[in-house]
Amino acid sequence: MSPVNISLGEYTVYSAPRPAAGPILLFILNVLKGFNFTKESMSTPSQNAETYHYIAETLKFANGQRVKLDDPLFSRTGEALLSFTASRSLVKLIQVRQRIDERGDHPASHYDAVQVGKTSFGTSHVSVLAEDGSAVSATSTINYPFGSMVYSPQTGIILNNELSDFCCSPSHSLVPPPIGEMPPSSMTPSILISRDGQSKLVVGGSGGQLIIPAVALTIANKLFFGYDVDKAIKAPILCVDSSYGIEVEKSFDKVRRTIQWSLNVVQAVSKDGPCLFPYSDLRKNGQASGY
Repeated sequence: MSPVNISLGEYTVYSAPRPAAGPILLFILNVLKGFNFTKESMSTPSQNAETYHYIAETLKFANGQRVKLDDPLFSRTGEALLSFTASRSLVKLIQVRQRIDERGDHPASHYDAVQVGKTSFGTSHVSVLAEDGSAVSATSTINYPFGSMVYSPQTGIILNNELSDFCCSPSHSLVPPPIGEMPPSSMTPSILISRDGQSKLVVGGSGGQLIIPAVALTIANKLFFGYDVDKAIKAPILCVDSSYGIEVEKSFDKVRRTIQWSLNVVQAVSKDGPCLFPYSDLRKNGQASGY
């Protein structure tokens, strides 16, 4: 399968096609692009609040698109989502932005909502940038933290329970999927390349339903708000839950305490000119490595 892509300022963003969540990521970035955010959008508390409000509303609309993450070999429902990610589809993107206002109390129907289940947290991600410029953004998952809870003594592999993700899809909640169909996923491995080829961002994450907003905000933090890659990843994230409420992550790096719930983890390598900046998320004590 070919990656999905959009133009974002001086960059082209490439991400995984459906049933992975690359189209949702590009939908979010395309909508946010129209608000013309800059470094000043995060310069004062009042501007922070306004900026995060528009991000939160965009995430609500993105949540309404998740039902379209189908396997393109078995369904054409998700083709409507691709029209939102295409840069040429300005009318549809403008219509979404026009429905984002200063209110934040619209009913779920305002966001074209379809109830979807939560996804789980048995995912890993690695971002690699080689000295010859080759880049790899790879996400893998066994779905639940210990997959199907079945261990193969022959291979040493813990078997996944990835098919349970069909339970999160309204189209398959009562009907078994056909043989060979891939379930929807929140995985969003992505690579950004500047027009002149001198700058790259290799990025992706783990954390179930938190992956999409975490990766989207990492990219927005770097490209729109001018953050370095470490600050872009460390910044608190927003997440829209299944009831269309907003969950706000507290500043984990300011208050060291025992975490009682699963966190997103983003891994990225940024190249700006000759300089490389790798960063592995501290939310799970990650460390970058190189040679």
